[in-house]
Amino acid sequence: MKLMFTAALLLSASLSFAAAPAKFSKEEQPLQKAVSDTEMCFHFAGEFNGDGSAHDKEVNRMQRKHCGKAGQQLLLKAYRANPQDARLYPAVLMLNSLSTEFLSKAEVARLCAVSKTELVCQ
Repeated sequence: MKLMFTAALLLSASLSFAAAPAKFSKEEQPLQKAVSDTEMCFHFAGEFNGDGSAHDKEVNRMQRKHCGKAGQQLLLKAYRANPQDARLYPAVLMLNSLSTEFLSKAEVARLCAVSKTELVCQ
């Protein structure tokens, strides 16, 4: 469990160094949480080994915590309402790679050109 917490802190730190943290207003806190949860969900998706180990059980617990459909739908709705909001691009790209891809290749290229999110952009 300590390892998972450390990994989560490292991911948060690496995401914050990769780009300036997105600024959200007080009214946008649910959206900010949806963005953060999507980033964590993406991180933990890469941690699952599939061997039924204690590590996998912890990953499953963290995925249940961060991979909620309501937050993902809020993120997608916010992006569709304002596709020029670059604060959402990294999380939208991560969500696109986690679920059935809903973005066209051209849209992925556009978002990647702006966000330069190495985790999901080549």
